[in-house]
Amino acid sequence: MSVIIPLYGDHHGRKFLPAVTAAWLAQDVPCEVVVTTAGDIPVTVAEDLDADRRVRVVRAAAEARAPGLLRNAGAAQARSPLLYLSDADLAPLGRDYLSRALTLARGRVLGQPWMHRLLGGPEALAGQPAVDQQVDPVMAPVMAGERPFCFVRSGADGCLRPYPDERLHWQPPGDSALGIVTPIIWPPAAAIDTELSERHQWRTPFHWGSLLLARTLFQQVGGYCDAYYGWGAEDDDLLVKVSSLTPTVRAWQLDRSLSCLHFEHPARYFGTPEESANNALHTARLAAGPTTMIAQDRAAADGVPGTLSPGGPSSA
Repeated sequence: MSVIIPLYGDHHGRKFLPAVTAAWLAQDVPCEVVVTTAGDIPVTVAEDLDADRRVRVVRAAAEARAPGLLRNAGAAQARSPLLYLSDADLAPLGRDYLSRALTLARGRVLGQPWMHRLLGGPEALAGQPAVDQQVDPVMAPVMAGERPFCFVRSGADGCLRPYPDERLHWQPPGDSALGIVTPIIWPPAAAIDTELSERHQWRTPFHWGSLLLARTLFQQVGGYCDAYYGWGAEDDDLLVKVSSLTPTVRAWQLDRSLSCLHFEHPARYFGTPEESANNALHTARLAAGPTTMIAQDRAAADGVPGTLSPGGPSSA
């Protein structure tokens, strides 16, 4: 398995990379982790475990400041026929995450696992608050609540527990981009970011962008569209293309116990010109349809920004 992680600029995910990459290396399915950066930015990752469990830092062109562009560059360097597309601030929960994901997929595309959001900001794994030092994203047990939950806090025992005042709402199909009844979460008071507009206070309790698929399929759809810049909509775009060719499985619908851990941080991209431009582009591409989207992206694939040199196994 090749786990592909993008990183650019001063994204908070850089602080979590040591823990995130260690969690992937500890999986019961051997995997390499390809961290792709926009230019030569400093990153620190986990130590390699063995020849089949390695971390490589790949330097893409400095102007490739978009998750899709960086994942394209990382996928081009992948050694496995299977890709897991992920993020720098997202870790698998449990050593059996990948083996369970493969079982659930049964050869199909698998995406959108249930997600627990760990509050505590960038300091959650960097020493403050002290209680969060106990979190091990590989081993931390999630203490069950009375109903599905998303936001979690950690205790001195290392367990993850739900917040009591989180609100779960099931959104009707007509209000959902997925066309299905979708769970959304209004965060607990401790998570409210007053700088966000009201429409951005809710969260989906699954990770939208996580995707497990064959590298040949990723190439067949042209990878990520290279017209998106910055954050937003590139994951939706890829899912539309992939789903038009093959069955896709939403993990949160089949098994919510297959979950990942997101290290919460300020979402500075909401309401930016980049987000607005990406949403407009996505709307236009959807109107053209997946066949046209794939044809455009395959035609552009030869122009994907090239990579420079792989970084060292533990830091670059």
